[in-house]
Amino acid sequence: MLNFHRINSVNDPYFSKLFNLYTLAFPPSERRSWAAMEYELSYEKRFYAHALIQDDLFVGLFNYWTFDRFFYIEHLAVSPKLRSRGIGSEAMKVFMSQVKLPVVLEVELPNDMVASRRLHFYERLGFTILSHSYAQPPYEGNGFFMPELIMSNDIHFANSHFEMIKETLYDQVYHYEHSIDKNTVMED
Repeated sequence: MLNFHRINSVNDPYFSKLFNLYTLAFPPSERRSWAAMEYELSYEKRFYAHALIQDDLFVGLFNYWTFDRFFYIEHLAVSPKLRSRGIGSEAMKVFMSQVKLPVVLEVELPNDMVASRRLHFYERLGFTILSHSYAQPPYEGNGFFMPELIMSNDIHFANSHFEMIKETLYDQVYHYEHSIDKNTVMED
């Protein structure tokens, strides 16, 4: 049986395993630094980081955010030697059985075999790609925006609330300041 062990601080015994897998599974442009992760764990109550535990062994990570109108899955990864054993699917099914709001997530464009497999993985779990253009802001600093796809298990909600979802992710998850330049004066 798969268990979700919530991590609330970098002092949790599973945090180093989670962070090691996190840095192995995601390139720097798609993840937070140690300090940024520590900040989210300490101060952001809507952020949930979980070590996936099976038979008392660390097998993966599952990080998500709770918002008023939807859940956002930020990262899911399974330890490399345990992949293709259904652990990721089981984690998603457990999570989906416990949430009552729509779920959204970002995926890379299917430009290679790994990205295509990831996209199909989520499609098999009932997620659909939104037709809206989207780019992931950098996690830290002045990095580049990365073209991504948004997927949801409730396509009608996500399509009709795309701008709200995007604004929420930009503001809350990425802490990206994207409002209109306050120095610009609008004239009649």
